[in-house]
Amino acid sequence: MKDPELDVLISQLETRSDLSIAEFDAVIGAFAFLLPGKLPEHVATPQRAATTDGAMLIADEAYPNWTVHIHGRANDRDGHWHCTLRESDTRDSDAAIGSGRSAVLAQAILAATLRLTMILSKNEPSS
Repeated sequence: MKDPELDVLISQLETRSDLSIAEFDAVIGAFAFLLPGKLPEHVATPQRAATTDGAMLIADEAYPNWTVHIHGRANDRDGHWHCTLRESDTRDSDAAIGSGRSAVLAQAILAATLRLTMILSKNEPSS
């Protein structure tokens, strides 16, 4: 999977509110590619990823003990959810921060998690 494909997935998560299960399957495939073996099979399913609880579980499995900030107003038209994942809540020197925004809360969480995963995978030394 190449960066442009991942960018398209993040763009879909952030701009569309009517993703199909097949599109969520592509998101799960991206996590499987970037985090091989890190997400348990029962967690990483398209059906679960489409829900807020499922998206939070994916973020938790991928980045345990990281801080998740969610901000939004439920009464705004189509919702306006923002999600950030940070390694620490107490300092401002995180090496990477994942951020996502979407009209759908689960998709904002997935976009932030996928963006963080891309950033960290680029920073890893090649073997």
